[in-house]
Amino acid sequence: MILSKVKVIATGSNRTRLINKLNNEKIVIYNLVTNEKTTFWIKQNDIKQLKEFADIYGISLEIVSSTGLTKILFNVYKNLPYMIAVMLFSVVLIVCSQFVYNVKVEATNDIYANKVETLLKENNFSGRILKKKINLKEVENLILNSVNEVSFATCYIEGFSLKVKIIANDPPKSAETKSDLTSLYDGVVTRVIVRSGTSEVMPGQTVKAGEILIGGYHIADNTPSDGEESGERYEVSADGEVYGKVYTHKRFVIPKRNYAFVKTGKSTIKRQLGFNNLTILKSGKSPYEFYETQTREIKLFGILPIKIVTIEYFEMSRVEIEQNAYIESLKNKFDSEFMASMNSDSKLLAKNYEIKEVEGVKYLDIFYETEQRLDNGGHYY
Repeated sequence: MILSKVKVIATGSNRTRLINKLNNEKIVIYNLVTNEKTTFWIKQNDIKQLKEFADIYGISLEIVSSTGLTKILFNVYKNLPYMIAVMLFSVVLIVCSQFVYNVKVEATNDIYANKVETLLKENNFSGRILKKKINLKEVENLILNSVNEVSFATCYIEGFSLKVKIIANDPPKSAETKSDLTSLYDGVVTRVIVRSGTSEVMPGQTVKAGEILIGGYHIADNTPSDGEESGERYEVSADGEVYGKVYTHKRFVIPKRNYAFVKTGKSTIKRQLGFNNLTILKSGKSPYEFYETQTREIKLFGILPIKIVTIEYFEMSRVEIEQNAYIESLKNKFDSEFMASMNSDSKLLAKNYEIKEVEGVKYLDIFYETEQRLDNGGHYY
């Protein structure tokens, strides 16, 4: 066996005596260099004696390098955590590759895709499933026998997913719904456009939510020769548009002490590790009392069903602000939210603010007047 060698640096006033002692004891020294310090190589199994003699002569030793088996063992020890991680990853990969973790159904029609997904869940094809327990032909037959609209189905396993592709007939067209158009809001009618059916309201009329705006019927104008009218009623699908003024009221409590939150510039990043739908390593609590968060999520389904979530916590400082400034910020905030929630065919006509105090509590009341479509569009799905 070839023994390892170790490079040693010796410092102290008795270095020469130490070298002579090693020679007398037949301890082989390699590449001896003496300047301000003495450097040499020695066999690994002579290190113990070297240290004993160094203690006798008051010499300080520093081992700076090694060769052979010692170096190999050192490198193995230094990289041991990475080697363990690679080994564990390999074991996990091998184990995980035996399972599927999700079912993906591909279809041109979402209605039938949802039916197939529900069917598979009811038959325990969800969550983690051992691949060898999945009979693809049986899954295909299950779909074809249970969902009448599906004319073709093929199943295969790809990575960690059970993939299902289906071909189905187009969804049957729903029969024309003969119904009324009703109001979604309380309001005052401004415009009525009837394409089919009979108007039940007129401009200026006040209506309540749920009230019929356009009836799903038509009265035939049958006027006989004698001048008497005997109109017949026909059911039709109500179609049209009814617009009106809608009044919206929002109330907010104004606290006696008002605060705003501003970023301090400090932030902390924490990560959370999940496997499939299970959280393995939690991110922990925020290090700040007041904070905002920004979350980024990475899914590694192509390699492993692993989800890495990065959460950045931004420290916020609570600053007390003057009450009028707080009220103005409330107005701006909820004005922006209200405008964003309006439909594209809606129009803001007016708004009004009122501040009142009731039994020691101060309120901000905001009133919005809008013109918007009142009807429900005739959809009853």
